[in-house]
Order: sequence, then C-alpha cells, then structure tokens
Amino acid sequence: MKLTKKCYGCKQEFRREELVDYAGPAAKTMQSYCPKCLAEKQAREKFSDKVCMIFGIKAPGPRIWTERKRLIETYGYTDDVIVDCLEYIYTVEKKKKFAESLTLIKPPMVEKMKRWKASEDYKARELVRATKMQVREFVVPIKENTKDNKEILNADDFLEEE
Repeated sequence: MKLTKKCYGCKQEFRREELVDYAGPAAKTMQSYCPKCLAEKQAREKFSDKVCMIFGIKAPGPRIWTERKRLIETYGYTDDVIVDCLEYIYTVEKKKKFAESLTLIKPPMVEKMKRWKASEDYKARELVRATKMQVREFVVPIKENTKDNKEILNADDFLEEE
C-alpha cells in the first residue's frame, strides 16, 4: 500500500495520516483533504449555505463567487463579515432583493453593520447582567425548622403486609 496520497484540493502529496476524509452535504463519495484545504472547503460550504438561505436560492452562481473573491482580495473581508453584512442589509435595513448579488457590501455598509452588531452585543450583555442582578435580589434565606416533631416516622409503618 502506498504511504502517500494526493489532497483533493491542492493536489499535493501528503502522508495518509495527515489527510482527512470528508464528504460535504451533497457529496456521494469521500474525498481526502489536507487540513488547510479542508478548512477552506468547509468555509465555502458554510458561506454557500448562508447565502442560499438569505437569497432563497439553490446554489450561489458564478457572480456571487466572483464578488466574494473580489471582496476578500480588495478589502480583506472574511466570509463571516460578508454574510453578517448581507443579513444586516436585508433584515435590519430591509432592502429589497432585486438580484442575488454582493454589490451592496461596501466599507460604509460594513462599518454600519459592525456598529449595529456591537450595539446588539452591548444590549445582550446588559440584559444578561440585569438578569444576574435580579437573580441575586430574589435569594431567599433558608430558615431552620423550629417546630418540634412529636411523631417520629418509621419506614416499617409504610410497608404493606401480605
């Protein structure tokens, strides 16, 4: 048996132990990926799933992939920033979806999205902090039983005789 195998992504030879067999959600066969290519593959799939969910499409077309590549190369955005910005544009600002495109993602829009996300995170942290403070206010001290029990219960009294 051969000790090396090619990565399905970058086509370089690796030791078999270094490769990970992976099949995406729509794949029928397992492919072997090096850790770097596997991370890229999973990131692409995650991006694809979220874009499909936002636009209500089956799969992103070449236009979306080209625009994604341009945004990554030009501005250094990550897939998470791109998807978060899309969600901000269509859910918070409620812009209409005329075409499946990433053209609305520009630096000013990304800055607005980051400010909005920071304010939402702040609100969530404040809510958690307020909840914790309320929990502290409702702590009830446990009181000792001051009543004298006159009757001592015996476990044998509760057993049924046959």
